[in-house]
Formats: sequence, C-alpha cells, structure tokens
Amino acid sequence: MYEPSWHDKQYLPSLSIPNSDAMFESWKFRAAATRANLPFKADIAYGTHPRENLDFYPATNPQGCVIYIHGGYWRAFSKIDTSWVAEGFVGQGLSVALINYPLCPEVKIADIRSSCVKAFVHLYQNVFGTAERQAVVVTGHSAGGYLAAAYLTEDWVAHGLPQNPIAGVLALSGVFNVEPLIDTSLNASLKLDVAQAISLNLNAMQLHAVSELCLAVGQDESDEFHRQSAELKKNWASLAPQLINLADANHITIVDDLALPGGQLNKLAVDMARR
Repeated sequence: MYEPSWHDKQYLPSLSIPNSDAMFESWKFRAAATRANLPFKADIAYGTHPRENLDFYPATNPQGCVIYIHGGYWRAFSKIDTSWVAEGFVGQGLSVALINYPLCPEVKIADIRSSCVKAFVHLYQNVFGTAERQAVVVTGHSAGGYLAAAYLTEDWVAHGLPQNPIAGVLALSGVFNVEPLIDTSLNASLKLDVAQAISLNLNAMQLHAVSELCLAVGQDESDEFHRQSAELKKNWASLAPQLINLADANHITIVDDLALPGGQLNKLAVDMARR
C-alpha cells in the first residue's frame, strides 16, 4: 500500500483536503459562468507558445487592474479554470487580466517565469490603458503566488517599463523556495535538481522593484506552506511585507476569499490599487 512521504503530505494539499477533486471541478463551472456573464478579450497572445496567451476583462471606467496568475504547481490548470476570479474585481472598477503559461515538464519553471514576464510587458505596453497602468496589483495562487512575487525581482527598466510598475503583490499560498519539492512526487513533472532550485529561490534574490507585498496562507494549510511565507517575509523585510493567516481557509478555499467582494483578501487587493 502506498504511503505518502512527509514531503508529499506537506506539499500536496489534495492528500489532506476532502473532496479536493470535486472542488477543482466546480471551478470549471464557475469559470464558464463568468465567461458567459462578463465581456472579455480572449486568448491575447504575448508569445509564440500556444499557451502564451491571456484573457482581459475590462472594467467600465477602470481605476486600475488586477493580474491573476493561476496555480497548479507549474504543471496543471490554465487561466480558464479560474476565470471566476474576475467577478471579484470588475464590478469594483478594476480590470482583470488572467495569465496562461506553458507547463512542466514541457518547459522548466525558469521558462515559465520568463513567459510571465513577457505577459506583464505585453499587458503594460499593449493592453492597459492609462488608468490601469497607474494601479497594477499582481496576485497569484500556489505556483502563481511564486510567479507573482517573482515580479519584484525583475528589472523592469530593462524591458522598457518604469522601475516600479506594480502597486502591490498579493501572493496566496506560495512556494518561494522550491528545493523541498525535489523530494515530492511532483518532481516527476517538475524535473528539478538542486542547482535549479537554488537558482529559483526567491529568498536569495535581489529585489529590483518596490511595491506593497502581502503573503497570505490559509489557516488550515500545512506547516510548510506557513513556513514558506514566513521565510520570505523575513528575507524581504525591506518591503515590510504583511503576513496573513486566513481563518478557516485551506489551500483551495483561500482563492474564494480573493474572488469574493468584501472578502479579506479581495479588500486588500482593492485597497492596494486605490492607495
């Protein structure tokens, strides 16, 4: 009988969350309802790979924009699985961009980081209007939390953008040091080795951009997910990050709070855009 390793128990939420498959399946129906309800521009290409595209949900008279980067441990899901996140912001005057990216094992995590940088540059230069550029909040979940935080290590001037084009970053349940994943079953797809993991560790990277930063973890998540955010808060102390332990939330339901108008994380993202 298969017995999950300690690392799998810590890093695979599906092992500890009852009915996780059904919860992820419900995302698809919620996402389809959003796409039927809100006008949006679909599959805007930002690169040559078939998955290098994004969806853009414009707000009426926008006061900023929220960029959402989906999770799935860099190997699963897509922007259309979480279209429903847009429902939480468009009605509050914030446009929403949902980024798609290539997946492991076809590409490496470093390649995915590069794709997400290309997506941001394309959005800023070719999709956003003036109002949206003035207040950009980047948020992401799990792998997307890593990718959102990684934007603060990017030299945006080298891409022809302002030095600090982001007003705030809200990283949900992020894994910012990927080295522990080498010892999980996930690594069959991620193909990580120690050298790669060291090069990807956000804790050791130089910050090139300044913004508000919030690191959020669900109260019911594993010790390792809590440690990952606490460690980044410590190592990126120059940004004075806020660390949130979201009550009664697990690794899946934490995204619901982001998408719910008036939810703690939703309100935080909106406030970041309006400060």
